[in-house]
Amino acid sequence: MAKPVDGERRDKIVQYVIRHGKARVGELAEMFQVSGETIRKDLNELHNRNILHKGHGIVLPASAYLENVYARKAERHQEAKHRIAAFAVSLIPSEAVVYLDASSTVACLAGLLAGQHDLTIITNSMSSAQALAGSDNQVMVTGGELRHKSYGYIGQWAERAVRQVRFDIAFFGCDGFHTQGPAIRAYPELAVKECALAQADKRILLADSSKFGAEGLYCFATFRDIDLLISERLPDAAEQSRFPPGFTILTPPDA
Repeated sequence: MAKPVDGERRDKIVQYVIRHGKARVGELAEMFQVSGETIRKDLNELHNRNILHKGHGIVLPASAYLENVYARKAERHQEAKHRIAAFAVSLIPSEAVVYLDASSTVACLAGLLAGQHDLTIITNSMSSAQALAGSDNQVMVTGGELRHKSYGYIGQWAERAVRQVRFDIAFFGCDGFHTQGPAIRAYPELAVKECALAQADKRILLADSSKFGAEGLYCFATFRDIDLLISERLPDAAEQSRFPPGFTILTPPDA
C-alpha cells in the first residue's frame, strides 16, 4: 500500500530539518507547495510525537531539547566543572546566605563548600544537600516534589521555601542559551529558578563551554538578570555572538 501523501511530506520535513538544523514554517510551506495551515498541522503532529520542536516560527530537531538525566550530565566535562566551581568559591563572601540550584556544575560547588563553616546554604538540589551533609555550614533544603532527572525539588512547596529567604548570592546552571538569556530543557524546573533569581542580590551562572553552542527550550532569565557567567574558557568569535555586548564572562585565573 502506498504511503499517504501527508506521511511522505512529513518524512521529508523531518529529513530537511535534521540535515539543516532548523527551518522556518514559511520556508517549508513554500518548499512543499502547501498552505501554512497544512504545514502547521504537519509540525503539530511531529511535535506531539517528539520528533521536531516547533516554536517562535522556527522548527528544530527535538533532540536539541531533550533533557539528559542527572547522572549523564554529572559525568560530562568534569574537569571544566571543577575548575569553574573552584573559582566560584572565591566569589562567596564570609557569612553569606547562598542559594544553590539543581545543576551538576553547582553540585560541584556544593562539594567544595562542604569544607567551610560560616555559610547559610539553601538548595533545591538533593545532590548538593548530600554533598553538604557533613558540613559545619547551616544547610537548608527546600523540599518539594523530587524530579529524578535532575535530583531537584520543584513545585509550590519548593517555590514557597525559596520566597521566604533573601540570598546574598545565588548560583545557577543551564542547558544552553537563547538570544535572550540562559535556558533549560525542563519546564518543571523553571518556576523555582525564577523565584531564586528574584530573591538574590547577586546572581551567577555556572556553565562549561559546551553550553555556549547548546540550545535550551525554556529561557529562565535574561542576560540582564545575570550578574556574570563563569566558564572554564572564554567564548570564541562565533560563540561570542550569542552573548550581548558588555555581558560579563569570567574564567579561572589559570585559564
